[in-house]
Amino acid sequence: MPLYSTNAIVTHRTNFGETDRLVTLYTRERGKISTIAKGARKPISRLSGATELLTYGRFQLATGKNLDVITQIEVKESFPRIRADLRKTAYSTYLAELIDKVVEERDPNPDAFDLLLSALYLMERPNDPEKIARMFDLKLMKLVGYEPTLDRCITPQKGLKPLPKGGLHFSPELGGVVCRQYGPLPEDAFSVSREALSTMTTLMAADAPEIERMEIPRKTLDEISRVTRWFIRYRVERELKSLDFIQALKTETKLNRER
Repeated sequence: MPLYSTNAIVTHRTNFGETDRLVTLYTRERGKISTIAKGARKPISRLSGATELLTYGRFQLATGKNLDVITQIEVKESFPRIRADLRKTAYSTYLAELIDKVVEERDPNPDAFDLLLSALYLMERPNDPEKIARMFDLKLMKLVGYEPTLDRCITPQKGLKPLPKGGLHFSPELGGVVCRQYGPLPEDAFSVSREALSTMTTLMAADAPEIERMEIPRKTLDEISRVTRWFIRYRVERELKSLDFIQALKTETKLNRER
């Protein structure tokens, strides 16, 4: 079987048989690929720790008929601070699940790979994981052709119109801001503040140092989270499993604050 090497991040893994592990890799050179790590569940396997979710490394693989076979891994980063923090683990798992759902098999997108890797390094640093996740949402959607319209009102009958001073709403189905001034609102529209729209625009364009310096009020971040959740939900056509755990963590945090 021909061998090849590629930089990759583990975005999904599941047990297979008694000792093997199915591993989804997101690679810079080849896009998403489905692989198998034979014997990875054995305690003595050198592939065991290296095929953990979110591991970044240089993977050597043998081309297989259905699944490529992982033969060797040089771990470049295991992100220990993410793994030691439950919230960061939850949000980082969400990043991996999202990219796994929106990219096609073996469709290279180097910018999307760089975005995922950059987001994980930002998660590893002392940053709010929810802020990093929202940045990732917006930038990834733009990269895969689903950039939301945030600076104009989008109406089916009249096209793009300037934003009015108030009465702003967001339609997940239309993929952008809608306003009563230009006609009836779609059934799925919900209100959104100008501050949230402005912050989303900044998140989409900012580089990593700028993202780290940004301080987003809790109320605004909650608004942005609602927008991106339903915007992505409409395009992925399913709810991401990792969101349930994130919501449970939010609920627990809120209850602890109220005690």
